[in-house]
Amino acid sequence: MNRVVMSLMTGILMLTLTACGFHLRGEANVPESLKTIYIQGLNIRQNSFGLELKRTLTRNGIKVLDTYKEGAAVMTVVENVFDQNVLSVGSDAKVTEYELETRFSFKVSSPSGEPMSDVITVQARRDYQFDRNQLLAMSEQQQVIHNDLNKQMVQNVLRRLSALK
Repeated sequence: MNRVVMSLMTGILMLTLTACGFHLRGEANVPESLKTIYIQGLNIRQNSFGLELKRTLTRNGIKVLDTYKEGAAVMTVVENVFDQNVLSVGSDAKVTEYELETRFSFKVSSPSGEPMSDVITVQARRDYQFDRNQLLAMSEQQQVIHNDLNKQMVQNVLRRLSALK
């Protein structure tokens, strides 16, 4: 009896999920001319953002080249900035809150060398409370936020590439 109830509940849950329009994110729909791309001005082997960008593009069916080859689209990085700004200071003149901000600007050229876009800028911000009594935890929290920002930025870049014609 218990097994029947669980099967029924699972069926109802699946039906509810499909009825609400939920579906897993599939591959990005980038133009065919961007299926092979060279990223100029960003270290895709050591830079954490560059690694995340390369992995995500590869997972979405885009071949990312380590060196330029004829017939590849080129993503030229104009700006890649990560900033930490003070948001608030306590009554003792010590920082109590930081904002982490990242900006990434790029332009894309077709395999024939023609510009496919003007400079495109994506950015993301997060703030967090800073407790100077827990420096190790704050350092880890900042690293986790930085990784989340990188993932968010890469998804934004992928959406912008999908919108190119």
